[in-house]
Amino acid sequence: MPLAEAVLRYTNFHRRFGFGDVTADEPHPSWHAYARELSRFASHDARAGWTQAFYTQSPDERLSFPDHVFGCFYFHASHDSEIVRLHFYNRDPLGPLGKGRMGERQRELACMFALIRQRFPHVTQVEGRSWLYGTEAYRRLFPEQYVRSRVPAENDRQFRGMSRWGQFLDHHDNVKPLLKATFLRNIDRLDASRLWQAFPLPSFRVGAPIDAFYECYGIRN
Repeated sequence: MPLAEAVLRYTNFHRRFGFGDVTADEPHPSWHAYARELSRFASHDARAGWTQAFYTQSPDERLSFPDHVFGCFYFHASHDSEIVRLHFYNRDPLGPLGKGRMGERQRELACMFALIRQRFPHVTQVEGRSWLYGTEAYRRLFPEQYVRSRVPAENDRQFRGMSRWGQFLDHHDNVKPLLKATFLRNIDRLDASRLWQAFPLPSFRVGAPIDAFYECYGIRN
């Protein structure tokens, strides 16, 4: 597989460059300028330097539904599905998951689910996927029924989101050196049919009825 195609399919650079989601494997038109130069370079350092340079002049990462953002959380929902999907981004410079910020995170979730109940009353199920469900600091924000459902996310074919790549960044967006080193060692013995095993921390799938969230956050009709 050409390098530029592998980067498109198996990293979240397309999103990080502010191009949004890849639709049917067709990238944003501006992606092609990045891909052409990436393919031209022969060394890792040159490719990394070009990627950093391209990122610095790219637009901010954008969300498909900016009105679905509540602090560090946002959600995907539609009138055609009974499932709402939760996502997390660090937007708190004080540290998003410390005990001192737990109340703020839960207030964000309460506001978010109040909106979901009002705007998407047909939704019956909440689902999520992230490496963060492996941490107590994140699990304690949610209903017990939801976090108790977690199972490792395996057999993945897509690696474009932060549900796996986010584990490499601390809350200042610096790369965690130990996880980076483990990842690079794992690549040396990579099984191409089980790519998820290269990541030091597993990603988990979770799900629960939305009523568990309404009860947890005290949301009434």
